[in-house]
Amino acid sequence: MRNHKIFVALLLVVATVRYVSATWNLQNIHGANGGRSFPGGGHIPRPRNFYGRQNMLHHVNQVYGANNVPQQQQQQGNTAGGLREGFYSTTCPNVEEIVRDTVRKHYNNDPTLAAGILRLFFHDCFVRGCDASLLLDRTPSGELPEKLASANGFTLHGEVVIDATKSAVEAACPGIVSCADILSFATRDVAVLAGLQNFPMVAGRRDGTVSLASDVSVLPDPVSSVSTMAELFNKKGFSLAELVVLSGAHSVGGAHCFAFINRLYNTTDPSLDANMANELKNACPMKPPGSDNTKDAKVDFDPASPMMLDTSYYTQVLKGRGLLTSDHALMVDSRSRAIVSKLAADPENWKSQFSQALVKLSKLDVLVGTQGQIRQQCREVNI
Repeated sequence: MRNHKIFVALLLVVATVRYVSATWNLQNIHGANGGRSFPGGGHIPRPRNFYGRQNMLHHVNQVYGANNVPQQQQQQGNTAGGLREGFYSTTCPNVEEIVRDTVRKHYNNDPTLAAGILRLFFHDCFVRGCDASLLLDRTPSGELPEKLASANGFTLHGEVVIDATKSAVEAACPGIVSCADILSFATRDVAVLAGLQNFPMVAGRRDGTVSLASDVSVLPDPVSSVSTMAELFNKKGFSLAELVVLSGAHSVGGAHCFAFINRLYNTTDPSLDANMANELKNACPMKPPGSDNTKDAKVDFDPASPMMLDTSYYTQVLKGRGLLTSDHALMVDSRSRAIVSKLAADPENWKSQFSQALVKLSKLDVLVGTQGQIRQQCREVNI
C-alpha cells in the first residue's frame, strides 16, 4: 500500500511538470497575453478562442472575480523592471476594486475626469517617470514643483479624486500602496469608463521625492511639429506610431483658448477649417496682451464625442479640424497622416493599441524596490 501511494504521488508530479512545460511553451508561441499572431510568423492568426495563459486568467477574473482565483495564480503576471500584475494580491488584495469604485463614483458626477486623469498620468510619467511627482504641492528642497509649471497649473484636473482614492486605500491598507500605482490604476479605470475594454495594469511603482517645475520643459507643447514631438517621444522609447496612438487621448477633454489663439488672430491659420475658425473666434474673442488666461473658455478637442475615447478625434484631424497646432500637424506630416488614416478606419484596433501604450507609458522610468517611498499623502513627501 505504501509503495502504491508513492507511485501515485510520482505520477502527479510528472503530470504537473508536463502541464507547466506546456504552459511555458504556449507563452513562447503566443506570448503571455495570447497575441494576435505568431511571433516570426508574419500575420498568421492565432486560433479565434485562444486566450494565452495571462489573458485566460484575466478572463476568469472578469467573470468570477479576482478573489475566486487561487492566490498563487493572482501573483503571476507580466513583469517589467520590478512591476507586475497582481503586485498587491497578498498585501492589499482589494486595492484595484477600491480604486475603481472611488474613481467611478467621482466620474459619474463629472465625466470630464477621464481627460483630467489621463492628462495627470501623461504629464507625470513623461517628466521624471511614473513616480507621482506631479502630485506634490511642495518638496523638501523648497523649489517650485512640477504642478506649478506653466504647462500644468490651473489646467490640471483630477487631483482631488486621487486624494480621495488614496484616503480610501490607506484606510484599508495603510502604508502599502504608492500614489504612483493609484494614479496608474485610476488612469486605466477612467479609460475604461470612457469607452475602452478593461485591461490589466502592472504595479509596484514607488513615489518620488523630487518635483521640479524646470523639468516640465520635456513635455510637447501645443505648437509642436511632428518632428519635434517624435524626437521627444523617441527619447522616452516611443515610436512615431505610438505617439500618434497616444495623441488619441485628445478624443476626450479640451483646451483653453490661450493654447490655440495663435491660429486665430493677426493672421488666421489658412490650414484651419474655415467654419471651425469662425466657431473658435466666437468662443475665444481677441483679448489684450497679458490678460488672465485662467478665465479663458475651454473648447472640446472632439466636439463629435467629447466624453468618449474613440477614433472620432482622428476623423476630425483628417478633416482639418484638429484644435491645436500639434493636432493639425498630425495631418500635415505625411508620416503621421498615414497612421492617422489607418487608426481612423479601425476603431477597435486603436482602442487596443491605446491601452497597450498606456501600460507601456506606466512603466517609464519607474522607482521600484527600495527606491523612493510610499507616501502617506500624495501631495506631500513623508517626513
